[in-house]
Amino acid sequence: MSDPSQFKEALLDNQSIGHNMMTFRKLRSLKAMELAFHLGISEAAYTKYERGETKITVDLIKKYADYVQVDPIHILTIRPGQLIEYFDELEKRKVLMDGSQFDTLIEILRELKDSNDTLKSLIKEAIV
Repeated sequence: MSDPSQFKEALLDNQSIGHNMMTFRKLRSLKAMELAFHLGISEAAYTKYERGETKITVDLIKKYADYVQVDPIHILTIRPGQLIEYFDELEKRKVLMDGSQFDTLIEILRELKDSNDTLKSLIKEAIV
């Protein structure tokens, strides 16, 4: 693959990436100060990344992903916040899923995984 622009549309904007960073951090029960310390920056500088106010670099994504133990591609390409918020709302409202809804959810998650696997291979090909 010689044209990396084929997957460029799938990459999120700076603000969405920052939101993903915040979502994964909260999912791991980490404080912004803790991540900032690991990244070697101030808490104020780190939270600017989460708000999308500062350009997020590949190096920052690598360090962040390593510490939070998440695939860097997920930070760049998916919107975990939407899925997490959806399930959180269901739990808050004590909504139970029936078998059909659960099967549909599993299928959506499989499709999301397949699309992320495809994106990973496209990005790897573009880098090589």
